[in-house]
Amino acid sequence: MDRIMVGVELLFTGMLIVFLVLLFLMYVMKAISRLFGEETVAEGVRSIPVPSTTELPPEEVVAIMTALGKVLPSNGQAVVKIASPSVGDTEDEAQAVAAIAGALAVAIKTH
Repeated sequence: MDRIMVGVELLFTGMLIVFLVLLFLMYVMKAISRLFGEETVAEGVRSIPVPSTTELPPEEVVAIMTALGKVLPSNGQAVVKIASPSVGDTEDEAQAVAAIAGALAVAIKTH
């Protein structure tokens, strides 16, 4: 029984030492980041990418659809989610998503 207690004591001592070393390293990394790191964006504030206002030419849409048709499974269903990069959803964006989803459905069925 005495050997088991020594083993348990060593286990918890080792875990405590590892925890303290990792905690120390975390603060060292934060200090180095503040001294030499790049300026960061304020926490909680994310920069939202500005969507392109130009439409893709039909040739590029066909190329994208062809590439997706090759990647997606041919005999099964595939779920493709397209997230709009803009903040607000407009009717044009909803129509574009519906058109892409419809084209994918047709491409999958014809494969």
